[in-house]
Amino acid sequence: MLVVLGMALALVCADLTLGAFYNVPAKRQVRDGLQDLQRIPNVLVVSSSHGRSFHVLGDTLRKRTDDQADLIAVALEAGKIDAMEWVLHNRLKPMILDENGYVREPLTHMIFGITWWDTCREEQPTQTAHNVVTHGWTASDYMENFSIEGANELNRNYVRNLWRHTFSASALVRTRFAISENFSRFTNFLRVMLLGGLPDDEYQQTLDRWHDDIDSGHECYLSDIDMAALDRFTEFTRQHKLDFTVVLFPLKPDTITEVGLRDTITPFAKALKAYGESNSVRVVDMTLGILDDSEFMLDLDHVTPSGNIKWSEYALDNELQFLLGVNSTEAAQ
Repeated sequence: MLVVLGMALALVCADLTLGAFYNVPAKRQVRDGLQDLQRIPNVLVVSSSHGRSFHVLGDTLRKRTDDQADLIAVALEAGKIDAMEWVLHNRLKPMILDENGYVREPLTHMIFGITWWDTCREEQPTQTAHNVVTHGWTASDYMENFSIEGANELNRNYVRNLWRHTFSASALVRTRFAISENFSRFTNFLRVMLLGGLPDDEYQQTLDRWHDDIDSGHECYLSDIDMAALDRFTEFTRQHKLDFTVVLFPLKPDTITEVGLRDTITPFAKALKAYGESNSVRVVDMTLGILDDSEFMLDLDHVTPSGNIKWSEYALDNELQFLLGVNSTEAAQ
């Protein structure tokens, strides 16, 4: 009993100590967006993990309109349009449609935030996407799959995420996942905490991987599976008379080489613009020209807190300015 008590006390002390110098809140996930949807907004955003930036956009929109316009963002870790569309139809649609199948007021606008990577498929999937299982499944989805398949590597993702959410208040739990997602290994985590950043060679390795991915992105982007999912997404908004906007989210400038810009980024934007013109969908290209390199996190993908504020203010002053005029009064009319 003394040994067990000592171990518990050591864990508590370790948790408190770690939380004192690494008190980073848990990342917003699908379940957070679902919780927010207990109230129906004027604007619903579905996106990959970049939905966390759209969450900041929602905060900025509410401030700029004195709470007259509301935006809720649902962020699906690891993206892909097909997975995001699954979340829309299986988790969001039951919340935003009433018993007669009509969109609940005051929802009038929908935004879809993507990058080229969200349409990239190097091979055909043979099972449910892991991020759908991790962040999209309910307990009944898990039990149904478990009763047929038993415990396996795929459905175990649901259990791990449930454990992660249950103990999200623990600094030890948050740090464990932060290390695997943001720092790759514990030594990198220590370097960042103690030195304020990664060594130049480590940064360059990460940058090189991004260069390779984007340079060759044209070989896998605009996949049939994901473009078909975009069609279903578009049809849903058309059927329910929702104003629909696709936002091409900002990328870190130095991850894009001349080759990547020529072969992947520019053709992708042109393809989506053409899609928008053909389907009466507003497409906003915010890939470059808004944020600089210093406003992206260590993963060279997600935006820093200050960068999110800058991007949100820019968006509402420019391409997404129309959101300032979206409010409950107009929706009722």
